[in-house]
Amino acid sequence: MHWYAAELEPLLSVVAATIDKDGTLVEANAGFLKLINDPAPTAIGMCVSKLFIAPDFVSLADAEGGDGAEIYQGLLTIGDAEGRTRSLHARVWRRAGQVRVLAEYDVEELERLSRAMFDLNHEYANAQLDLAQTNLRLRQREAEIIALSLTDPLTGAGNRRALEKALALETTRAARTGTSLCAVMADLDHFKRINDTFGHDVGDNVLAAFADLLRRKTRGTDVVARFGGEEFVVLMPHTDLERATDSAERIREALESVRFEPVPGAVTVSMGVAELAADEPGEALLRRADKALYEAKQSGRNRVVTSATVDACGTALESDALTRLRHEDNL
Repeated sequence: MHWYAAELEPLLSVVAATIDKDGTLVEANAGFLKLINDPAPTAIGMCVSKLFIAPDFVSLADAEGGDGAEIYQGLLTIGDAEGRTRSLHARVWRRAGQVRVLAEYDVEELERLSRAMFDLNHEYANAQLDLAQTNLRLRQREAEIIALSLTDPLTGAGNRRALEKALALETTRAARTGTSLCAVMADLDHFKRINDTFGHDVGDNVLAAFADLLRRKTRGTDVVARFGGEEFVVLMPHTDLERATDSAERIREALESVRFEPVPGAVTVSMGVAELAADEPGEALLRRADKALYEAKQSGRNRVVTSATVDACGTALESDALTRLRHEDNL
């Protein structure tokens, strides 16, 4: 049975303890045990006299006063085994040769603890903010690296890898949702002549300008990619063959109206358009757009031909024929 009220046993804001005159801890509430940083039951029976800083324990134990007398009232500074100290408002009695301590934290001490807690919380918040900003920068850098790995450095359009990823994604989406998907394959006419006659710098400017034209004349949901050399592919989700053909025709007309110094006359483009058929893989869609492009080249260039037109004519093209025509176009 403690001399202090049972309600004080679990409190951390109030300190209550009984200590023998030799400094041995006899009993203590949670507040005292927390104060000396040595939880029960290990703390009971230990010598705590050395933890009393001001006044020291010997001064308290030898203070004048009879049994039951209050022998001290005022600030009491107590430390722990790690050298940390706390100052409390205390009253100390002597009873049956033992020292009884009842104390509560000093207001200044509480303010100091509050400031320390605030500082710790502030430091923690700053550390969390720094960590979040670092993670954000890492994610942004990772996104930049991924974007660079999927971008053609000359034109800023997607590269072959970006096209492959987008083709797989869009064909799967179209199959799942039952929506249409079209591919437009474009090839600049007689592009090798521009490079050979006016130099590769002019040729590069033409490629970059055409890629920019493709981006401006298509939607944000469309995918523009450089397929290789002077060839580009545009994937048009949620677009049927008629709308994709109209879009390709607008692109063709827009390019024809642009002039590239010192190239005389217009730079033109041939384009093939195909719409994804049911259960058709993406590679097959590109092959049909490529065949339509071949037909556009063969029938005079600077025009748009659809895969439906090619199929209706019964045109069957082998890969070596495609290669041969592109070679002839670059002469």
